[in-house]
Amino acid sequence: MSEYNLTHLKQLEAESINIIREVAAEFEKPVMLYSIGKD
Repeated sequence: MSEYNLTHLKQLEAESINIIREVAAEFEKPVMLYSIGKD
């Protein structure tokens, strides 16, 4: 990834997408928890 000279934010985004894809590939029915900022 570093060879593409990604910004820090783009690198974090790419890593996050990769993690989500790995989880989706490993489990039959993956669940994603999220917060919409009510606190």
